[in-house]
Parts: sequence; structure tokens; C-alpha cells
Amino acid sequence: MGTLTAARRDRQAAFARAESAASQSRVVKLDLTSHDLDNGREHSVGQNQQADWLNTMRSNRLDGSEKRTYQETHPWIAFDHDLSSAPTILWMLLGEARSKCQHIAGVPLEPDAAKRLYQIYLSKGVHATTSIEGNSLSEEQVEQRIEKRLRLPVSQEYLGKEVDNIVAACNLITKRLMEDPESLLTPELICRFNELTLEGLEVEDHVRPGRYRTESVGVAGYRGAPWEDCPFLVERLCEWLNQRSESKDEGWRFVHAVTKAIFAHLYIAWIHPFGDGNGRTARLIEFLLLAQAGVPRPAAHLLSNHYNKTRDRYYAGLAKSSKAVSGPTDFLVYAVQGFVDGLAEQLAYIRGLEWRVMWENHVHASFRDKDTPAFRRQRHLILDLPEGVTHRGRLALVSTRVAAEYAGKGDRTLTRDVNALIAMELLVRTEGGFKPNRELILAFLPPRIGEPAPGLR
Repeated sequence: MGTLTAARRDRQAAFARAESAASQSRVVKLDLTSHDLDNGREHSVGQNQQADWLNTMRSNRLDGSEKRTYQETHPWIAFDHDLSSAPTILWMLLGEARSKCQHIAGVPLEPDAAKRLYQIYLSKGVHATTSIEGNSLSEEQVEQRIEKRLRLPVSQEYLGKEVDNIVAACNLITKRLMEDPESLLTPELICRFNELTLEGLEVEDHVRPGRYRTESVGVAGYRGAPWEDCPFLVERLCEWLNQRSESKDEGWRFVHAVTKAIFAHLYIAWIHPFGDGNGRTARLIEFLLLAQAGVPRPAAHLLSNHYNKTRDRYYAGLAKSSKAVSGPTDFLVYAVQGFVDGLAEQLAYIRGLEWRVMWENHVHASFRDKDTPAFRRQRHLILDLPEGVTHRGRLALVSTRVAAEYAGKGDRTLTRDVNALIAMELLVRTEGGFKPNRELILAFLPPRIGEPAPGLR
């Protein structure tokens, strides 16, 4: 419990700094929009929720004139945000995000490469969402834990359990979308995410995993919505998020889905429906809605990674989002910019995989019908040579098989092989050593100033 409390204090201190900065902004409340609910409709609040919740909800149900407490205390929870005056940069970023997502989704990868890509970004996303909450495991340790290769001391096992819980929730989301891609977000599912997030962890006495809180809570200077309104607000949030875009244009549907995912994150942060685990629950909902929108699964983890990398700005954006009239839109811009940056990084990684495959194919084509021991040795040398410059004295040691093939051979053999690879334009001599001529396959890369176009060398 000591570690858990310390981590919470760290988060609260960071949020307090953000709260102080946000308070300097012009405080303008968002316009309130009332929403009526059918009087005869029952509101589900999740399995195992005690019966008194239904009594509270019946007594507080809107009838067209009655107001709820949150409408006075939290008028920014309005379920109505006009983006018509959003800055141009937001629409440019959303268009760029869609283009990059289409590119990633359309790239054919070898099964092992695709699996590795998913593992890398699953690890990044899980590490990010737990790290934000104080988990001290490194990204490498999180990947080892996911692969069941990490053994932790008993005193640190809770850190691994936090990781296990998020992985289980991500797996649940993937399974759910595979079975029903159009499945709706429900209060039961949100409660289940929170239950999974906190399962098997030590929590404070007032926290009941998967159940709405029954007392007032706050994070630093921000206080969550009135506890008695939480079931209603989560139900209303699901209704709002489940509205489908009426546009037939795929681009606008993508824009609607991405902004909806980020707003879902904000609303869970504003409502704060649970005693603990609200941040992780919000980011799981965000991941679900992005994946459901057609964002490739590796890319759907990128927002959590962005929030973790820019944690101070993340806290500041959350704090400002409920205080300044531009707060929600500013958070959207911040989030989508990070999403685009993450997509660009992911595309660079994928491009590297494609580049490697094309290079290997080119090397094999260059040695077609050449199967003597010398040609095999040269082929293995150029294939195993790492990116960057390798010193002449390290060439014969670049891999186990290359070292075995040059064992017992004189230096002249290596020199002949190097000269042969240079003559085939597969190897280039540079200052400090040699490097594979992989730029040779970039046939349509625009030439740098002062250099001939590829293929005209």
C-alpha cells in the first residue's frame, strides 16, 4: 500500500501543477444542453451493482424539468460540443491521421513481421497506460511480462499484475470486436474494464473494482461529478458515443470516430465514475473506439504512448479541458497531433521492414544461378551486414555463419569478396569502413541536391 500511495501522491502533485496553470486561463463554462430520457426506461449500471443504485436513478431521472446536481456543479459535462469553429490545424491533422492509418492498414507484411509489430506497440501502449499511473517497469520489462519471461520479486509482483490486467482488457476488446465489429459501448462493459484494471490489486477501502463510487472523489484540485449522478452519466455517455455518423463519406466517419474516442477519454476523466482506475479505464475505452473505427491495432495504442511521453502536457490538458471554453478542442488538437506523430514513427518502422525485404530480394536476385562456395560466402556477408558502417576488421565477424565461412581463410579471400560485392554495387566503401548499398533499391526516392537520381549513378 505504501508504494500505491506514493504513486498516487506523485500523480496528484503533477495534476496540481497542471491545475494551477490551467486556472490562469479565462474560465468560461461550456453551454449546457439538457437531455431527456424516457421515464419508463431502466438504466443498467453493470453486473453486481447494488440495488440502491436503481432507486437513486429512479428518483433522479430527468422528466424534462428536473435538473440533476451535476448540471450545477459540472456544466461542461454537456454531451454536446460544436467543432465548427475548431482550428484548421485540427482538420489537417485528422486528414493526415486517416491517410497514415490507410497506409499502415494496406501494407502487406510477412506474418512474423506483422506479429512483431503488434507486440512492440502492444508493449508500448500497456507500458504507457500503467506508467502514467506510477508503474515503474520499463518498456522492455513490460514486453517480457507480456511474453511471460519476466520474474519479479514478491514485493514487485503487483507491478506485473497491473500489466497483466491491461493486457487482459486489450485481449477482451480484440475478441469483442472480432465477434461483433459493430458492438455498442455499454455501462456494463465500462464497469468490466474498470474491474479488470484493478483485479487482484490492493486498493483503498472505499474502492470497489467495477462498481461506481459512493462518495465524492477528486484528483488534486479537480473533483469528479457527484457520485449519485455517476450511473446516469455513464449511461448517457454510452448513448452519446453510440450515435453513428450520418455521413456516407468514409473520411468524415473516420473523423467522427477519432474525435469520439478522445471525447470518451475526457468524459470519463470529468465524470470520474470509479473510486480508482479511471485513467486506465478511459484509455481502454479510447483504444476500443479507435480499433472499432478501423484504426490498425498497433496504431490504436499510440495515444496512450503519446500521453505518457508528454505527461505534463497531458495533465495540463485534462485540467484545462473543464475550465476554459477552448479546453476540449485544445485537448483534441494535442491528442491528434501526438497520434499523427506516432503514426509517422510507426510508418518509418514499417518502411524499414519493407526496405529490408526488398533488399534481401534484390541480393538473392543478384546471386541467382550463382551457387559456388565463394558466391554463397559473399551473399551471406552482404545479407548479414548491419546498417551503418562496419570496420574492415569486423567484416568477417558480422554473424556466426559468416565467421564460420571465413574461418581458416586468408585476408586475400575477404578482400576478393569485398571487391566483388563493390563491383556488383551491393557494397560501398565509406570513411571508416564499408556499408551495404541499400539505397540502391530506393528507385523513386527524390535525389538530394548535388546527387544524381537513383539508377543514374
